[in-house]
Amino acid sequence: MPAGAADLDALGNDYRVALMSMYANEGQLGASGQRHDIDDSTRISVDEGLALYSLCVESDVTTTLEVGLAYGFSTVYLLAALEHNGGGTHVAIDPYQATDWNGIGITTARQLVAQSTTLPDESMMLIEEMSHAALVDLERIGASFGLSFIDGYHRFDDVLVDFTLAARMCPIGGAIVLHDTWLDSIAAVASFLRSNRIDFVEIDTECENLFAMRRVTDDERDWRHFVDFPLR
Repeated sequence: MPAGAADLDALGNDYRVALMSMYANEGQLGASGQRHDIDDSTRISVDEGLALYSLCVESDVTTTLEVGLAYGFSTVYLLAALEHNGGGTHVAIDPYQATDWNGIGITTARQLVAQSTTLPDESMMLIEEMSHAALVDLERIGASFGLSFIDGYHRFDDVLVDFTLAARMCPIGGAIVLHDTWLDSIAAVASFLRSNRIDFVEIDTECENLFAMRRVTDDERDWRHFVDFPLR
């Protein structure tokens, strides 16, 4: 049983059952209707998932965004939070959901939505495009997200672009969370943001592998603004 698994009871039975099966490395149903083995290196921990859940619940978030769906671990936590909050919409961006992940993440998410009496079918939306294009399109239609979780391509520049574009759709009071701060690339992005995004403040999730910021004001930096930053 993964650390913190007893706390999954707070999510509701359907979400707990789904996650326990996933953490147990049981074969998961894909888009083809067949079950597939999953890679136990591609997931968030229970503590990280519960941190995302708590951030949403504490701020009564009803719109969530995720870059990187994969097997859907984080998606389950975010959908559970939306259900707790009375409903909402989750948008996941993953151009490789069908090819690399056998459609497991979206299949799991749609099953949970179908079982819910609170979340309508349109609560779960998958965009199978590269994140830089999908995020621009979302901004064009006026989308806004109370919490964005960035866990896609992990190169420094890709993550910084994802944050920058997600920040344009983050309302004051909203949060953006990065995963995998053990990587130098993610740690460097976090360091840049601490020093330069003065419209955000860092928030403590008590998870050392997450970096989270909450937007507190408008971005009114001068066009020449830049503060040097350590790589970690």
